[in-house]
Amino acid sequence: MRQRQQKIVEHINKVGIASFEDLGKLFDVSPFTIRRDVDYLDKAHLLVRVKGGAQKIESPAQFRETQIVNRGQINPKEKEMLADCAMQFIEPGDSVFLDGSTTVSWLARNLLKLDPEITIVTNSLLISLELATAQNIRLIGLGGVFDTETYSFVGFEPDGHSDSFHINKAFFSCTCLIPEEGTYENAAFNARTKRFASGRADEVYVLADSSKFGKKALIRVLETSRIDMLITDKPLKEEYLRAFENNNVKVVLPITI
Repeated sequence: MRQRQQKIVEHINKVGIASFEDLGKLFDVSPFTIRRDVDYLDKAHLLVRVKGGAQKIESPAQFRETQIVNRGQINPKEKEMLADCAMQFIEPGDSVFLDGSTTVSWLARNLLKLDPEITIVTNSLLISLELATAQNIRLIGLGGVFDTETYSFVGFEPDGHSDSFHINKAFFSCTCLIPEEGTYENAAFNARTKRFASGRADEVYVLADSSKFGKKALIRVLETSRIDMLITDKPLKEEYLRAFENNNVKVVLPITI
């Protein structure tokens, strides 16, 4: 964020709500510039744009300070693009797993707007809060121990009933992605839940922007062969495409590419 945008967020969090006119005078910029800043901050989920101005997000203050919310400010346009693209693969009646990544949280926001008749399974508190007001979405949470780094419940222990657990489609993002190997994460305790969900899903989707390719993190979570579809923002290197093709992974780009 630019310094001015950061100060706008700080001001809104302090006063609660402010008009575009007041913000323009406070920061000595044009109404057009303020509206553009507020649009960006609204999409980054740092404040809420309302008619004539901006309003504080009514959520516990500590959410704004967590690592996962800070990560949400990285490449927001790319994450929104991937989420928009992923929407075409969700149909009424589907049972869908959503992980707790910031990229997939964009997908949850899209689903809230559309509010289709589907079942969402997640271990993420933030995803659950995003979908809390949905009328038609059935929300199921997976248990475990609360992890303050990811705001997810981790360490889910499958029991005998899990053998009949079925998901049509599972959507994941990742910290890093090696095309020949698979997805990598730093949050090791979250890996078990993601592997469980992928193992119970008919189709596995990974949303990963180009900045995540060719790097490794602490633990490998999903092998490349377990991925059915990769949704990414830019055309891939030929060697990456070959690795995905060898593992029967379909690569999809947004139609704007």
